[in-house]
Order: sequence, then structure tokens, then C-alpha cells
Amino acid sequence: MAGKDFRAALSNMNQAVRPGNEQPVVKKQKMSLAEKRATMHGVQTYLSDEDYEQLMLTKIKTKKSCEEILRDALKQYIQAFK
Repeated sequence: MAGKDFRAALSNMNQAVRPGNEQPVVKKQKMSLAEKRATMHGVQTYLSDEDYEQLMLTKIKTKKSCEEILRDALKQYIQAFK
């Protein structure tokens, strides 16, 4: 148990900002969703807000249809072994 506490303390120590290495204070500005995505990695970085929203809606629909297919397949599997 003491070993786990030591690892946690060491991890926290490594993440701490040391004197002389302070991070500059940056004012947070409001960004649009497109600007936020531009700072991220991945396929969504070049999509407009509308295109990104459409992509997410398509993703949700696809996930739901896959879940329905799996649910039906599981029902058939259970019926086959009753």
C-alpha cells in the first residue's frame, strides 16, 4: 500500500509547476466550435459547424442501427439455443 502512495506522490510531483517554469497566464477567449476543432487532431478539424453536426448525427444513427442489428442477432442466437 505504501508503494502505491509513493507512486501517486511522485506522479503529482512530476506534474507540478516548478519555480522558474511558471506557465504564462493566457486570457481565455471564447472560440467557436470550428475554432476549437481546429486546435484538435483528427478528421473534424476542417469541417464547418454544420458539417460537423451532420457528421455527429450520422454517427449516432449508424451506432443505433448497429445496436439494433446486434440486438436482433442476439435474439436469434438465444432463440436457436432454447
